[in-house]
Amino acid sequence: MKTKMVFFLLMLFSLNSYAQIDSQKRFQSDSRKYYIWNSEFEKYELKETEYENSVIDIREIGSKTNGYIVITMLDNGQVRLHHGSIIEFAQTSETEGTWQIRSKFMRAKLVYNPKENTITYLYDAEKKRYNKLMIFAVRPDELPNASLKTVVRTDD
Repeated sequence: MKTKMVFFLLMLFSLNSYAQIDSQKRFQSDSRKYYIWNSEFEKYELKETEYENSVIDIREIGSKTNGYIVITMLDNGQVRLHHGSIIEFAQTSETEGTWQIRSKFMRAKLVYNPKENTITYLYDAEKKRYNKLMIFAVRPDELPNASLKTVVRTDD
């Protein structure tokens, strides 16, 4: 009886760990458009187009609703960092996904559109809307869905 129980728990644990997601996606960008909400005209206005490097990392741990997102932007010789924990994920179309992000000081949303190769980052949230957004023109790294598994390489 004890052996059967141990075997059952071992099988349950192995099935659970096999079904979990542990992935990291990294995107590179060399341009982004920066918009600010104009309450007078009730629309987002383009403030600046920046041709500088950005790196966007999306790390999903255990499921698509757990993990973190880090956005690193080079801006006039200075590095800016936006980051937060993933609190929600929604599949908005067959290929498009939306992550809700929260950190100690901010609430944001990240939308990936692979058809247009863009990532939209909405942040500086109020009750009604996000006040700022950036649209990154992205390309995935060489390993777009690189898992964090160890790869053993042998050179002959």
